[in-house]
Amino acid sequence: MKRKYFLLATFILPFLTGVNSLSAQPAPPGGDPPCWPPPCIPVDNGLLVAIGAAVVFGGYFLLRTLKLRAAGK
Repeated sequence: MKRKYFLLATFILPFLTGVNSLSAQPAPPGGDPPCWPPPCIPVDNGLLVAIGAAVVFGGYFLLRTLKLRAAGK
């Protein structure tokens, strides 16, 4: 069981995070930033969805672990 999580963390997660960085746009010619004041990092509802999914996912595994401990497994 632990081997499955190790393989997930070692191979799949870095691949998924690396794919997002491959879609970055090149800098504009002349070196000026495209917006003012830099850095122009958009933080929108995607961040809230990711945090919400992480909370739900962590809560699910926490409850599942507590159930298994109560059952004696």
